[in-house]
Amino acid sequence: MRTPILRAISRPIVITLTTGAVLATGGAVKTRFRTEAVTATASYSILARDPLTGEYGVAAASHAPLIGMNLEFLDHDAGGVVVLGGPHLEVNEKILIALRDGLAPGRAIAVGLATDPDRENRQVLAISPEGAAAFTGKKLPKLAQHIAGDLFVAAGHRLKNDDVVAAMEESFAGSDGPLADRLLDALRAGHEAGGEKGGEHSAALLVVGPAARFATRARLVDLRIDFVPEDAVGALIDLRARVDSVYEVVR
Repeated sequence: MRTPILRAISRPIVITLTTGAVLATGGAVKTRFRTEAVTATASYSILARDPLTGEYGVAAASHAPLIGMNLEFLDHDAGGVVVLGGPHLEVNEKILIALRDGLAPGRAIAVGLATDPDRENRQVLAISPEGAAAFTGKKLPKLAQHIAGDLFVAAGHRLKNDDVVAAMEESFAGSDGPLADRLLDALRAGHEAGGEKGGEHSAALLVVGPAARFATRARLVDLRIDFVPEDAVGALIDLRARVDSVYEVVR
């Protein structure tokens, strides 16, 4: 079952790609190009779990730089939360604590937003073993929408059209295999369906699970494009392929 909301209104790898340096290798990269000011909030994301492996994961793309910094709130035991639309550290923390306390995702979102004066400027995705839920604020740039299923929730705002979130849902629901692959394919489907109006400058993929080793905070996959002039989703897909070619597999 899914609930549509439309407002027409194992080897741990951590890699960050920026305009000035590739942090994973330490190699300096002198890149020069013009960039336009990034001001409007605009993002889309899919958050999901794999009940067979116990993994939780998220993929996201944004008009703004550094979308990967917003995807830190995954717990391989309790679930995860993604908040889009402005500064939101306290909201993230409250919702994740609520999930750890056993609250269902919808209730956890309500707790996290209860005292938030900017709640109508937010888009919130949450997931746990109890299911998935989302909230889309009334003041977000249109088009803003979300779709929640049993094992995933997809959302976005300032979208180019109303096919974007539906494309992510269709891709994820119709796929199988490793969670990281399914999430990245879903993000690509959203991008190919139109993405967001201003184009995506950052993108990220994060998966956590009990099979992770070493001091990685349970991370199985952590890949980020912090900023590129255009097509951050394509850059993330290329980064995943390059990493796989070197490390054999990232999952």
